[in-house]
Amino acid sequence: MRSPTRGVKVTVASGERRPMSPVTRWLVIGLAWVLASAAVLVGSRYAVDAWVGNPGTVPATALDARSFGAASAPPADPAVAGSTRLIPVRPQVLLDSREVGALPAGVDVTVPVPPVPAGTSAVLVEVSILAAKGPGEVTVVQGTDRTTVLRVPKAGAQLSATVVAHLGPDGDLRASATGGGDLLVRLVGVFEPAERSDAGRVVAVPPARVVTLVPRTDGKKASVALAEVRQLADAGPISAVILQVSADVGRNGGFVSAGTRAGDLNQTVYWSATSGSDRTRGGLMVIPVSDGSVHLRYEAGTEMRANLVGYVTGAGAPESTEGLVVPIPPHTPEPVRATEQSDVEIALGTTDTLADVPADRIAAALVTVTATGDAEGGVKVGGKPTLTASKGVARSALTLVETPQASVRVHSAVAATVTVTPHALVLTG
Repeated sequence: MRSPTRGVKVTVASGERRPMSPVTRWLVIGLAWVLASAAVLVGSRYAVDAWVGNPGTVPATALDARSFGAASAPPADPAVAGSTRLIPVRPQVLLDSREVGALPAGVDVTVPVPPVPAGTSAVLVEVSILAAKGPGEVTVVQGTDRTTVLRVPKAGAQLSATVVAHLGPDGDLRASATGGGDLLVRLVGVFEPAERSDAGRVVAVPPARVVTLVPRTDGKKASVALAEVRQLADAGPISAVILQVSADVGRNGGFVSAGTRAGDLNQTVYWSATSGSDRTRGGLMVIPVSDGSVHLRYEAGTEMRANLVGYVTGAGAPESTEGLVVPIPPHTPEPVRATEQSDVEIALGTTDTLADVPADRIAAALVTVTATGDAEGGVKVGGKPTLTASKGVARSALTLVETPQASVRVHSAVAATVTVTPHALVLTG
């Protein structure tokens, strides 16, 4: 047996690899790990720099802190404090004093309101005085204030108004007729708190004549097929239409009734008899829609006209803040003097009186226009014929009008003192 030879020289041929010592092998592994880590760090920094320079190139995830900013960004149409949706209801009689006897002059009466959604502080009611005992006013208590909703010219008069009424602490209303008479109050809508909604958003439209009725030739009844109204062609689902009605009342007085079916006309605007050339009276009606049409009946007078001035969206309409309504506390605006055949711009109010609603979020408003004329003549608000001013007598009408820059333009055919009182603000998106 031969012993191992010492000092033997080993020659490595071409293409062969000499075995690596353990120390050398660990050094190589360590160097490779350092280089790989550096590459990862450089790549990560490049990715972060690229995302900062062009947000969106790296999608955020639910676990990525960057997604918090995107998720919490304010929407394009943020909610406004106090916003509501208007829910039209089947008209319901809350008070009819004809069933128990006429109200004594100046006595407050409680008007019970059925249960409403939580947080509701205002409702839409139709108030009428029938067979007035004497001249005076019909008022509704609004918190600590008392708002005049009807001005009664004389005994025997009958008048109506649609009113945004604020509920008392007990959830009811209080009303009074300073001259006494029969009081009729119907509930036609509820302002339910909402930050966004599909149904219940109010949309104002340019006035469009949908009915012209001459009883002598047309009879007393009319119907409106809503599918045939051009202004509603792209409206989508609707829950109510808003009509401005007016009539040449004449010496007999009269009324217009409306409803969803010809045999169920459950809303009425009453007018007193007129004389001379001062014959035109008007009113605003919010009429629920159920079968695609509304029906009207006109009693007395020579001609009745109905203009569509807006509508209320129905279930299935796009969800939005646009068209939500902010009922505002009642206040007494300053009167504005209009000269004959003049246009005057009247601001709706100040930030305080408009419930802190930003002016650029106000698209339209339900307003009462009151005019006392130096003579008799027509008054238009936002281009819409609204009422006839009477010499020396204050006359009022509620209307829905667009309000660019939180103001309205009033045209008066005669010199008159005019006030515009907003009751509910319709929001933009």
